[in-house]
Amino acid sequence: MLKKLFITMLLGMMTLGAMAQGGKFTVRGTFEGRKDSVTLEVVDLTNWETIVKQTYAITGEMHELTCDLKDAALLYVTDVNELTTVFPAIPGEMLQFYQNEHKVTHLGGSQFYVDYDEAQHYVGPLLLGINECNRRFSGKYGPLYQDELNLYSDLFFILNDRLNDYVHNYVKSYPDRDAAAALIFLFAFDTKEIEKASAMLTERARNSVAANLYKAVNRETVVRNVESPTD
Repeated sequence: MLKKLFITMLLGMMTLGAMAQGGKFTVRGTFEGRKDSVTLEVVDLTNWETIVKQTYAITGEMHELTCDLKDAALLYVTDVNELTTVFPAIPGEMLQFYQNEHKVTHLGGSQFYVDYDEAQHYVGPLLLGINECNRRFSGKYGPLYQDELNLYSDLFFILNDRLNDYVHNYVKSYPDRDAAAALIFLFAFDTKEIEKASAMLTERARNSVAANLYKAVNRETVVRNVESPTD
């Protein structure tokens, strides 16, 4: 049971079901209010290799990162404390990324990211809580006593249930959005929830490039320390 609780993101490698459609992915990020640095990294889901990685000093100016993608990938935004925010990286799309001194994140750019921003403001705090539970379980702050272990175990499942409910409700409300297809990858290791949510998508959304994110969930597991933005 606890082995499951340690997992923040569980993503596997398999042949993607939808036909890959390559294109240029651009992220324009603005970070304000902190005097440190941030690293942007785009990771290929098929082999978990870094496509492009760049570290920027936080100056309040906009930084731009562009790469060619063969298929849907993941964008990791990591601060100096090694806390990571993860977003879909979709070929042919442009992400405008703004984060203030409190690490409140807003997305813009192409319509895909406008739609995804609507969802991430709700799921962000839930993922933040889930990640904090995982950090406690991993011993980041020292060993847990049994009552603390019970507390964080209960909290983990409460937050996970709320996340599941929100993703299902979002997909049900917007079954033709590519952002809805992308959001399903947050189910990570729960194949049954993925199948349930993906069944609500329109055929077009199920065959979108964004849908390849959740279709990559299978077989091997990869644990990443992921912290999502808060509203």
